[in-house]
Amino acid sequence: MNRLIQLIFLFLCIFGNVEGCTAFQLKAKDGAIVYCRSMEFGYKLNSEIIVVPQEIEYAGTAPQGEQGLKWKTKYGFVGLNQSTEKTYVSDGMNEKGLVIGVLYLPNFAKYETPDQQRKDRTLGCWELPAFLLSTCMTVQEVKAVLPTVLVAQQPPPGMGDFILPVHYYVSDSTGAVVIIEYVNGERNVYDDPVGVLTNSPPFNWHLNNLANYVTLSPVNAGPVQFSDWKVPNLGQGSGLLGLPGDYTSPSRFVRATLFSQWATVAKNGPDAVNLGFHILNTFDIPDGLVKSRPNEKNEQSIETTEWTVVHDKTNLKTYFRSYKSLQIQMVDLKKIDFSKGGFKHVPLMQEFSVNDVTGQLKPMAVKG
Repeated sequence: MNRLIQLIFLFLCIFGNVEGCTAFQLKAKDGAIVYCRSMEFGYKLNSEIIVVPQEIEYAGTAPQGEQGLKWKTKYGFVGLNQSTEKTYVSDGMNEKGLVIGVLYLPNFAKYETPDQQRKDRTLGCWELPAFLLSTCMTVQEVKAVLPTVLVAQQPPPGMGDFILPVHYYVSDSTGAVVIIEYVNGERNVYDDPVGVLTNSPPFNWHLNNLANYVTLSPVNAGPVQFSDWKVPNLGQGSGLLGLPGDYTSPSRFVRATLFSQWATVAKNGPDAVNLGFHILNTFDIPDGLVKSRPNEKNEQSIETTEWTVVHDKTNLKTYFRSYKSLQIQMVDLKKIDFSKGGFKHVPLMQEFSVNDVTGQLKPMAVKG
């Protein structure tokens, strides 16, 4: 068993569920649509940016280590992998603007019952994003192809009996968003009217939970009169009093919905990307703020924001930033010839760097 896979398996067994991912969508005035997402995890994924070209042959996994669905990539895509499965992505966008994000769904995810008669159509949950990104252009195509494959209840290779619990955010260049969840062995596909996804509970619960926050507003509250005493608001942001500020999945879903809906609409794609990173900043988990409960050896996991990504689905540019660097990296999909074979990769920047402008200081005219 790969040593890194062993470590992740032990981590998940010892410390239990880890979850903190947040995904949302923004639309600009010029019609550009961008997807924004953070990745939080309690174990270092050591993700890299990878490029998967056309005509790559993949072989899916069926239970008991048998070969599942075989397919060849029709569309190239760019995404972020993990060091356990380097040719599969946790988040990616293809050359047609289809985006898929994988987010954790602990305590609820249960995939389809394995079927030997459908072995040649079977995939593992970790393989579904690469399959969809490489074979579909739109959300409608994703909806159409899902019934033709079986996402089996099975552990990833080398992870013992551990079943990876995830659900999927799927969006395309038209702005359509669906959420795919496998719960109680059944596949559920939900249209997402708010374009937001976090973690557990399942998606429909989060939509219903928004009803608890209908009194919130981006407009400041006015004063309130109590008999002869007028109580003013105490500053900016009073319309958001009661906004949940913790890092739990329900609270992040509420904030992501309100922030993405109420932020001033960006002019164009680049401005929407900039806005997306600013909103993502509000979900950053600084190292040390979120910890698991100690185990019997007094060991704890620490969950941080490993990376953030923004996919401009209209202009086909994807932007990345790691926790250790505020520098944003970009890949322009229009400049990639996806017909040329072979995987490509580039590391995420892991160093904090600054632009020293001391030498650019100039005299300033001041009226006297």
